[in-house]
Amino acid sequence: MSTSTIRRRPSIFAVPWRTPAGRFSWLKLVTLILCIAPVPLIGWQWATDNLGARPVHHAMLETGFWAIRFLILCLAVTPARALFDWPRVVMLRRMLGLAAAFYTFAHIVLYAADQDFALGFVLNQMLTVFYLILGTIATVGFIALSLTSTDRAMAAMGRRWKLLHRLIYPIAILSLWHFFLTQKVEIGIAAVPAGLFIFLMLWRTTPPGFRRSIGGVAILAVASVALTALGEAAWYALNSGINPWLVLDANFTTARTTAAMFVAADLVLLIVIMAGRRAQLRMARGDGKV
Repeated sequence: MSTSTIRRRPSIFAVPWRTPAGRFSWLKLVTLILCIAPVPLIGWQWATDNLGARPVHHAMLETGFWAIRFLILCLAVTPARALFDWPRVVMLRRMLGLAAAFYTFAHIVLYAADQDFALGFVLNQMLTVFYLILGTIATVGFIALSLTSTDRAMAAMGRRWKLLHRLIYPIAILSLWHFFLTQKVEIGIAAVPAGLFIFLMLWRTTPPGFRRSIGGVAILAVASVALTALGEAAWYALNSGINPWLVLDANFTTARTTAAMFVAADLVLLIVIMAGRRAQLRMARGDGKV
């Protein structure tokens, strides 16, 4: 057999801006740039003294937050494919998942650096402090998913590959729980991705026809915002003794930038984009272009 007839599988590590068929993709290139962008951004903040008196500590927090962001984006790929009738977006799942894993590893390394690389102390903390135990388990899960994120691993593992990669859901729960526990007073920064995660999980549990309709997405959005607000109020009541009704009042009757309002804004934007995309597709089909 001629070597020219042998099909070569592209490597995500060597050519991440190419499609599985080996073609150049602007979508993948732009996504790759966005995945890398937080690194120079954090570096610039560090160089310009915008990370405060403890730059290593704040860089650690930033990488953890970026890990959560990319994890939520990874989980949003399947809904985006269905809601926007956009099959090509599936190509981004692996890249977004690896970005989440990368920032998780960076988060761990910076945590060790913040402790002056006292590895004995770091390991002891990771195995004995509850919120760090959650992060450690999530990190081990990320390692397992990262090492098996290649086409070769997928082919070799068969059905077991899909079963293993369903661990992304408990990993997300552990990561968000860890994130909540790191917030001492203000949990809004953690409640926003938690609210979006609630929406993504509710979307997956509803019938296909319902979750693909604009009305169904609107109902899921309202439910997600309500659950986010209730969860935020319950958290403050249990951990700070704050009257939960005051938190709910702040969520729904003031202009304060609470977590529920941020989640609501994100989901309203989703519905608007979804409606615009569907109108665009209807026009294109009417013209015979698709």
